[in-house]
Amino acid sequence: MSEELKKRIQELEAENKKVRLASQQWEHLRKVYQDSIERLQLIDQELSDSNDRTNRALYGGDLAWWDWDYKTGKVWFNENRARMLGYGVDELPQNYDDITRMIHQDDYEHTMEMLKQHLSGAHPNYEAEFRLKTKSGEWRWFFDKGKVVETDILGKPVRLAGVLIDIHDRKNIENELVVAYATAAAESLAKSNFLASMSHDIYTPMAGVIGMADILKQSRLSREQEDYLNVIVKSAHNLMSILNDILEFSKLESGKMEFHEKPFSVHQVIEEIAGSCYDRAQEKGLEILVFQDPNIPFEVVGDPVRLRQVMKIFTDNALKFTEKGEIRVEAHFLSWDGETVKVRFSVCDTGIGISEAGMKVLFTSFSKLDSPESKKYTGGGLGLAIARRLIERMNGHIEVETKPGSGTTFSFTVVFERYKDSELPDPMKEILQGLKILILDPNASRRTILTNYLVRWEAEVVESGVPAEALKLIHHRAEINKPFDLIFIEYLMPGMDGLKFASSVKHEAWLKKSKILLTTSRLEPVSAAELAVAGILVSLVRPFTLSRMKTRIREALTQTRKVSPVELDEVDLHLLDDQKKVLNILLAEDNQINQKVALVTLQKLGHLTDLAGNGKIAVEMFAGKNYDLVLMDMFMPEMDGLEATRQIRLFETGNPERNPVHICAITANTSAEDEQKCYQAGMNSYISKPFHLEELVKILNRI
Repeated sequence: MSEELKKRIQELEAENKKVRLASQQWEHLRKVYQDSIERLQLIDQELSDSNDRTNRALYGGDLAWWDWDYKTGKVWFNENRARMLGYGVDELPQNYDDITRMIHQDDYEHTMEMLKQHLSGAHPNYEAEFRLKTKSGEWRWFFDKGKVVETDILGKPVRLAGVLIDIHDRKNIENELVVAYATAAAESLAKSNFLASMSHDIYTPMAGVIGMADILKQSRLSREQEDYLNVIVKSAHNLMSILNDILEFSKLESGKMEFHEKPFSVHQVIEEIAGSCYDRAQEKGLEILVFQDPNIPFEVVGDPVRLRQVMKIFTDNALKFTEKGEIRVEAHFLSWDGETVKVRFSVCDTGIGISEAGMKVLFTSFSKLDSPESKKYTGGGLGLAIARRLIERMNGHIEVETKPGSGTTFSFTVVFERYKDSELPDPMKEILQGLKILILDPNASRRTILTNYLVRWEAEVVESGVPAEALKLIHHRAEINKPFDLIFIEYLMPGMDGLKFASSVKHEAWLKKSKILLTTSRLEPVSAAELAVAGILVSLVRPFTLSRMKTRIREALTQTRKVSPVELDEVDLHLLDDQKKVLNILLAEDNQINQKVALVTLQKLGHLTDLAGNGKIAVEMFAGKNYDLVLMDMFMPEMDGLEATRQIRLFETGNPERNPVHICAITANTSAEDEQKCYQAGMNSYISKPFHLEELVKILNRI
């Protein structure tokens, strides 16, 4: 075979090999292509199914998607948008500016503001509710939500996408609810305003009932008549308490309950509360115990009227549900900083307690405890609800600890503003610091109260509930030449009263350095002669108020006794009044029943009284005669009490030879705002209807 032929055969074999290789590659490419086609068909089917599901979901949910090219203003959306508005797809604009023109003019500005805040980065999403006009001319509500989904290299928005949701039916329901709520609120407010404005009309007849009953109690009655009258008086006061709660609650509901902050003494409020509930506690044989933390500043800034109101609600509640034992009224200093003072108040009783079911509705309006023990007690179920709202308004927090059958403790914290002008060092710390004091009292609660006071003043305190044990302690301290500086001895003790105990040791040489202070109750008065025989100069009458504690401890340690007007709460007000001069009084009152009550009361007290039927007559009568006191009703025809007071003060300015008369407001309105109006008009004092005889006597004793 020639070389040329061999060469040709090799070339043909090489070409054949290339053809076979190309054929194999083609077959592989064809197979790859076929596989790709099949995969594309599968993906297309999946996308079609997914698109169908998405479209069904969008249709079922009344949603439409949109895609917005921010730079060009072009907007793409699915057919649901057109369907929801009643248009064909080709009938809707696809430019952003044209689309926004379809928004209701009342919703446009807010919608643009929401979009602006999202584009600026202030909100992560764009959300807006607005109305769009349908092809039929109806305005329908939609919720639009979306966000920037693409930005350029500078972070500027390029594309936004989101959904449009039909919320028309939901919005109509919301609007109906809003209208219904507004209507209900308006009706409730109207009722509350009506009740709040009815106080004068309600209190006036009640003042007549209670006033005439009080007058009748001073008459000579048989035992049976006294019993009947006591039922009338008690029922009237119970009704008055319910009316007070209803009126106070209505003021809270109507937003008319105002707070007036000013410098005031927490200690004074606590002492007033203790004094106000003492007589009722005495009638039930209950002990009133008081603790006022000496670390509480002399004055703070807050609303004393509202604080007093809350404390009275809790003490009234304790008195109502306690048949035996004691009630403790306490104020504890918690903390302070540069601007505020935190104080915890508590009222603890040994009454019936509250069940677990009762705790769930305790502060609910118009809700009363439903238990066999509580059903016998009257009330409207509003007191605690009022207290809770007032405490919340004072930014306070309320807590309740209770055990059925063993009593309840209501406590709450209030943060007051500091009044630094009144913050002075407590001299009692200098007097008592380091002194050794013994407390002999069988009652553990009383010992605890006294100890709390004395420890605050940094004294060293030892307690004992048994006379024999106390005697051993006294002997022991004397033997080590460290006698007690001060010994508190309770008057009422089993087997031996405090006077006998003091008498038994008064001649002992080791007791000469010890001062004795007798503690006793108003129900068990001890005369100065009895004290002197027992070698005691000073007695401390319960409840242990801070002012009384300070005075009596100083007197015991210095062995000096002073009679002070501050002690008026321990003296019969009627006896004091008998020693006063006869007053010329002008009574300005338009209601005939209240006229009768006041005139008879003042006549029985021995004073001379003239009557003016309205403010105008009162001013005329005052100009023609000198009076020591004017009792001025706030609401009267022709001229009310406020204007009459201003006219009287104006007359006094033009007649300097006339001494300014004491003007006392008598009104059914008991709010802090009304009280402030009285003082601004020029009045000197303020008592509410129906006034109690003791309140009136206190005013008369000031003249």
